[in-house]
Amino acid sequence: MGEVKKNRLGSISLGVAICGFLIVELQPWLALNSVAIVGSLTLKRLFEAFFEASMAGAFADWFAVTALFRDPLGLPLPHTNILAKNKDAIADAIPNFLMGFLSTEAMAAEFRKIDFAGKAAEALSSGGVRDDLHRFLKLRAADLLSAYGGRDEGKSASLRRFTGEILDFASERVDAPGELAGILSWAREKRNDERALEAIAEYARLEIGRNRTKIVALVTPIVKRSAGWKGLFINSGTIDGFVTGIEDELSEIRSDKSNDTRRFILSSIADYAARLKVSASGSSERDNIGSAFHEALADPSFREGFAAFVQNILSRLGEDMGSETGAFLSDLVRLEDGAAERLASDEEIRVSFNSIAASLIASVIERGHLIEGAAGYVAGLLRATDDKYFVGKIEESVWGDLQYIRLNGAVVGGLVGLLLALGKAAFGG
Repeated sequence: MGEVKKNRLGSISLGVAICGFLIVELQPWLALNSVAIVGSLTLKRLFEAFFEASMAGAFADWFAVTALFRDPLGLPLPHTNILAKNKDAIADAIPNFLMGFLSTEAMAAEFRKIDFAGKAAEALSSGGVRDDLHRFLKLRAADLLSAYGGRDEGKSASLRRFTGEILDFASERVDAPGELAGILSWAREKRNDERALEAIAEYARLEIGRNRTKIVALVTPIVKRSAGWKGLFINSGTIDGFVTGIEDELSEIRSDKSNDTRRFILSSIADYAARLKVSASGSSERDNIGSAFHEALADPSFREGFAAFVQNILSRLGEDMGSETGAFLSDLVRLEDGAAERLASDEEIRVSFNSIAASLIASVIERGHLIEGAAGYVAGLLRATDDKYFVGKIEESVWGDLQYIRLNGAVVGGLVGLLLALGKAAFGG
């Protein structure tokens, strides 16, 4: 593909300012100097003031814009060719900037758009993944489970150590009161939280609509200041689009019961209410639950019993899997068929499954610091990019806005020149 045609508004505005100044100074046809405007201010001086200031503004903005991407006129002046000289710092800043938008909640909302339930139903249906899984269970997993279940003493000892490590991990990492509150939240009946959320969303949408101009005007300079040099790429149109997106989302929250944001908020309210309910049963309820949980996991008899229970389950499961008349695989087939049918037909289950899968994946990404790893990779990739290519891609992305900045510099500069000339004449300057 050929190079995209670029507009030249900035250069044209500079050329117009220079030509206008030369015409005013050199044209012999009109006696502009004899036409008085205010006091000693003549029409020629007024035009001179406009085009002189316009040239100054156009040249200043040309230099400022050019200095971002290269050395103006090829002269290695201080504080020019800024992007190339600061490429490594920019390479580190861009991923970190983007990471600010990748919260667990935001990722979960995006993942909820994926039909995990449909993919799971497809995997559970006859053929493909399901048949491969059954072959593995019958040929390989049966022997492995029987060995860990007691047929091999070394593997049995390894299993007991492993169950002990699981209990240690659970004791250190699991928030028993919080997990219990989460389980209780599933049993909560629906209340009036939906109506309240709808009322709040509608009120917020109407208020944002009434104050859109003020919100955009207030937020734009704050965002530009906070963004540092990245503020060059942010304008009121960007913020206005963001505000529009908020209004649209609030409207969806009010009217669409299947809206992901609505469901997330209501789910969060239910979880919070459940936690409050647990805490209200006694001032030390959460501490008591946590202590009992830790004491149970540390008890030697419990740990031994848990290991024996797991070992017995694995042993029986392995024997059943290896038997031609075993019930496990036939029961598994019925479960898979039933699960596939429910996931494909029951909308409530589909929505719940998708929500849980989305939240789980987002949590794994957050806890595994996968975003940070990806950000580090992107930063390294940008640092290794050729300087000219790096700068060229940024310039290509913002070229149009930069040309309007130069055009605005010429126009605003000219207008300021007119105002100064008129002001000096008005006050006898």
